[in-house]
Amino acid sequence: MVDCDYPQHSISAMRDWEVGNIEKNVHLQNLLVEQFGTSGRKAYSILNSTPEEARETAGRFLEKSELDYDLVLFDLPGTVNVPGVFQSVINMDYVFTPITQERMVMRSSMSFVLAIREYMHRHADVPLRGIHMFWNRMDGRVSKRLSHQYGLLFKELGLKVLDTVIPDMERYGRETSPEERNLFRSTLFPPSGKLLKGSGLDTLAGEIEGIIHPDRQKA
Repeated sequence: MVDCDYPQHSISAMRDWEVGNIEKNVHLQNLLVEQFGTSGRKAYSILNSTPEEARETAGRFLEKSELDYDLVLFDLPGTVNVPGVFQSVINMDYVFTPITQERMVMRSSMSFVLAIREYMHRHADVPLRGIHMFWNRMDGRVSKRLSHQYGLLFKELGLKVLDTVIPDMERYGRETSPEERNLFRSTLFPPSGKLLKGSGLDTLAGEIEGIIHPDRQKA
């Protein structure tokens, strides 16, 4: 994972927060040993970078690593106005960008996606294979009519939207604490089955995997 959301580096900060909490929680310590100790696996690395140096940061790490990696994730700011974001995006394999029904957020997301797509049309040799949007923080009380209208607009513009919808749920803001036993938002542990249910996170991961690794879906 390359955290390019400079300067806050929220994913990296979450990892540091979790490590500190694990030191105070015997239950989490046992889970960590059970998850990584017996298998010999290691937690995925989180690298801090800037949008301008995203690929270079990942490249230097991969060159020095003794392991083979199937996937590198980049967390980028959601606007092309940040220096380096546009260049990094067009050099990715795939881009997945969240959208919400808030008018200003939607306007920003649409500008981002359309700018990238226009560049792809004018430069067929860019590495970027596709850009996909997905609904995030959806409030069940919000009118479905608005979503339907946006859906018609996306279809008219030829924009790709995933089937998965991520609901607006309190658990997405819950971080690991010293007293926590049911885990959800974590950089070290998978979500507990109880909290994973209804979150849409598992279906989102499956849909993304089907796009970036279509060969695995046929196996």
